[in-house]
Amino acid sequence: AYKYYFIKWTWRAVYIVTTMLNGVFSALQVLLIQGITFGISPFFALGDDAFADFISGIQFLPTTIMMVHLCPTGSEGASYAMFTTVNNSALGLSSAISTMMLGIWDVSKETLASGDVSGMTKLTILTTALQVSGVLFVGLLPKTKEDLVRLHTDGLSGSRIGGFIFLSITLLSVLYAI
Repeated sequence: AYKYYFIKWTWRAVYIVTTMLNGVFSALQVLLIQGITFGISPFFALGDDAFADFISGIQFLPTTIMMVHLCPTGSEGASYAMFTTVNNSALGLSSAISTMMLGIWDVSKETLASGDVSGMTKLTILTTALQVSGVLFVGLLPKTKEDLVRLHTDGLSGSRIGGFIFLSITLLSVLYAI
């Protein structure tokens, strides 16, 4: 899909459109929780995860293009290892945070069995809002490869402070998720 449809788009537009589409599909879960399925089998909810994986794949391509252009010559392997470590630690951290969020509203088995789905609805709305909140940071991304080249030649590119912050956040994320 990226090769045929999104290749001409700016990276920012790709992230905004795909994140908002993911938000729409996530918000549709509220209808499913409330029992509003428009006559469609509830098994359509299984498509939400598949669509989220599809969107992640589309977002992965511009991310890897940026990563390839930013990594120093000869350090491509180490740069890719850092990139995948950050991605994987973010997945672990998000799971840990999601588990903590279960305590915000009552979503226990007993509550849901009694027919009270208000906690589940509120939690779904909150997690959907958090999913799309990444759009607020899209302005930090370069628009095109040319912007990326200019960013790479910037005097702050490769700063020790930025590297320290990056490694600290990554290490703390891994430790927290454990």
